[in-house]
Amino acid sequence: MNTIKYILFSLLLISLSSCEKFLTTEPVNAVSDENPIYDKGSSETALRAVYRQMGNSGYYGETYVTLGYFPSGDVKNLTTGGSANLVNINFRTDEVFFNTAWIAIYNTINRANHVISKVPGVTDPLLTTALKNQYVGEAKFIRALAYFDLARAWGGVQLILEPTVSLDSRPKVKRSTLEQTYAQVQKDLEDAELLLPDALNRIRATKRTVWALRARLHLYKKEWALAEEYATKLIDKTADYTLVKPFSAWFANNVSASKESIFELQYSVLNPNAIRTQMQHSTNGGQYRYAPNDRFVQLLNDPAVSGGRSALIGSVTQSGITNWFGNLYYRKDATDPTYIFRIAELYLIRAEARAQLNNLSASTGALSDLNQVRDRAGILPSTAVTKEQILLAIENERRIEFAWEAHRWFDLARTGRAKAVLEALDPNTKVSDHEYVFPIPVTQIQLDPNLEQNKDY
Repeated sequence: MNTIKYILFSLLLISLSSCEKFLTTEPVNAVSDENPIYDKGSSETALRAVYRQMGNSGYYGETYVTLGYFPSGDVKNLTTGGSANLVNINFRTDEVFFNTAWIAIYNTINRANHVISKVPGVTDPLLTTALKNQYVGEAKFIRALAYFDLARAWGGVQLILEPTVSLDSRPKVKRSTLEQTYAQVQKDLEDAELLLPDALNRIRATKRTVWALRARLHLYKKEWALAEEYATKLIDKTADYTLVKPFSAWFANNVSASKESIFELQYSVLNPNAIRTQMQHSTNGGQYRYAPNDRFVQLLNDPAVSGGRSALIGSVTQSGITNWFGNLYYRKDATDPTYIFRIAELYLIRAEARAQLNNLSASTGALSDLNQVRDRAGILPSTAVTKEQILLAIENERRIEFAWEAHRWFDLARTGRAKAVLEALDPNTKVSDHEYVFPIPVTQIQLDPNLEQNKDY
């Protein structure tokens, strides 16, 4: 990794030209590193760069998302290398996937830090106070999401809140605790909520995007009442967000920004979504590096369990052999968006929160929310009755609903059920307690003596 310093702290603010109509001002190719944010145009370009980095192949464009389902027990590896280790729950400190995601997320944070730090001081009559607030609010939301994603993957991390231009200029700080990291996430979200408008925008952060992350954050923190409160804020906006029927309608047929979506990242032919290439079968122009394993194929094809969610997989038969592949990212030009928040998640967050609060009602409680997701999928209401049964039903529903999104592993880790669930699926799988968080990439520890490894790695 001879170029690691450049990769980590490059301030080349490349235009987010792939997000058509993202901002009204035409993008420029780059902004000077010496004075990168100095007027309205360069402020917009810097903000585009934050979104672009979030959609990078190391973050939501591929690697981080796959970390959510590679170790899920539902995926088989079709290549040699790192993904095989992840599928087998063999988490290594030198695993390139971990290092790639770590770098991409901290690069996102660093770009957000530049916007947060510099936009308020810009003097340009075209950059109004309202626009400054909006841009800073968007950057704070993205920084909050980035730190949340680091925390649920690695535990407490180093909190870098000022822009840096090199490894040498990076603050010398130790890792914060998980609680401190989540507290910073919440603070950024509270700031962003004050700065952003309550508006419908599926490709840019708004107050509503903040609410979605607040709901997810409070779920992870086991703050059930707050998780229910913030999920309800979005569920109640039925004119803007709804469970789309049939299930495949929100991602198939070249649908763009359907009512299912709360927040998504856009891609283009010039800036393609890398997940599609890795997931799709070679006959569809993909590289077919991983696929649903046999038991997951059976589950997704079971009409009583999956219903319309069988659309999440496809198949190709060659020489009498049927090969199954993930089909969420299906567009041959690889312009599929990455879905970060969908309304289905908010229903299942509220269902789990209500179950934990002992509101199990089929009309106004956990079962109501769970059954709305099941109804959209075309399956019968849940037969769960007790709190424990309902929580298990929600866990299983999330497994199917978010088959190719960054949830399954993190769900099992946050509930402490990874060992029980994955070892029951496959007796050859062994999950140690320390593997509920990933190892800090050894490359990062070698670069920064202040960075300590997670226990037992």
